[in-house]
Amino acid sequence: MSRLRAGALAPAQKPMTAALILGLVIGVFSLIGLTATKADAAVPPKPTVGTCYNYGWTAYGAWSQTGKKVSCSSAHTAKTIALGTLVAGTTRTEASITREANFSHMSKTCIRALRDKLGSTYSKRNQSAYTTAFFVPNVEQFRAGQRWFRCDVVLPGKDTLKNLPTNRAKFLEGVGLTQRTRGCLSGTYVGPYSCLSSHSYKSISAFKKAGTTYPTTASFERAVGANCPARTRAYSKPSRYEWQTGDHWVVCYERNTN
Repeated sequence: MSRLRAGALAPAQKPMTAALILGLVIGVFSLIGLTATKADAAVPPKPTVGTCYNYGWTAYGAWSQTGKKVSCSSAHTAKTIALGTLVAGTTRTEASITREANFSHMSKTCIRALRDKLGSTYSKRNQSAYTTAFFVPNVEQFRAGQRWFRCDVVLPGKDTLKNLPTNRAKFLEGVGLTQRTRGCLSGTYVGPYSCLSSHSYKSISAFKKAGTTYPTTASFERAVGANCPARTRAYSKPSRYEWQTGDHWVVCYERNTN
């Protein structure tokens, strides 16, 4: 969800695309937490925007996350940036949560919230590794009638979460991308994630794809050939949900030589 960008080989290198749904979808189709083992003594309350957390990679990939709240002035790996309401009739099943009407609603809510939290430009935001995690009520919360979903901003590494800034209202406003915040890809096009983790490609530039209708893969690849630097060896493109919210930017990557 949120970024949902697809990494692929650049057309100049091979006439093929290794399409891969990235970011939050890695966690969306996990069945973690779908069934309860026992009821909690107390149902956790609805989350609030602005709460910070210090959860790890496993929690990032789960459906629900209700603990490890920390002060936003101390080290933390996530911060809640938006709350929304699940589409009416949604049940706590994979098929219901990921059905188009609901998944589109959650995706677009988190995409817009991330855009606002990061600030700066489309080009810089999409060259960064920042993305969102989304969560829904756990079994007990759902049974108690809670129907929210929550969007957190996170900075993933290859298999870990990096700490977020503790003193910036908008994470990318007025600052350059660093090794920590720049987006990189692995050799199998997993990413983007922080370049602090081992990687095969790093982002070097971005351009806006022309048009109003969501492009075909062939159209994206022609645009990459025309707009990315010659040293580009991979690219990432916006998901349909990003495109529908106005993000038409494609990111160019060069092969890591370090």
